[in-house]
Amino acid sequence: MDTNPERSVRMFLNVNRPDHSEVPASTLLREFVNTFRQDIWPGQRLPEVFHDPRSLVMDAGAKACLHAKCVVDDEERLLVTSANFTEAAHERNIEAGVLLADPIAARGMRSLR
Repeated sequence: MDTNPERSVRMFLNVNRPDHSEVPASTLLREFVNTFRQDIWPGQRLPEVFHDPRSLVMDAGAKACLHAKCVVDDEERLLVTSANFTEAAHERNIEAGVLLADPIAARGMRSLR
């Protein structure tokens, strides 16, 4: 994104609450943002990042998890993958994903909030 000012990226990610954690959701989100900016996203321009707030609820029965990771690039391409944005996922895990050069699918995913 830093090399192309026209590029915009929207990401739908899971923000996890550790088991038995009673840390406030706002603290977990702040920690996620700090890790994302320092360790995961190297650029100066940041993507739009969305998460499902249900991933941070303390009630296990109401908790949700988005495991699929979706990246929409310029409403032209869509990456859907099981890979987390971690060193382990990129270096050691066996993950699967698909990059679609499909503007209709990309725009459809981008329109979600």
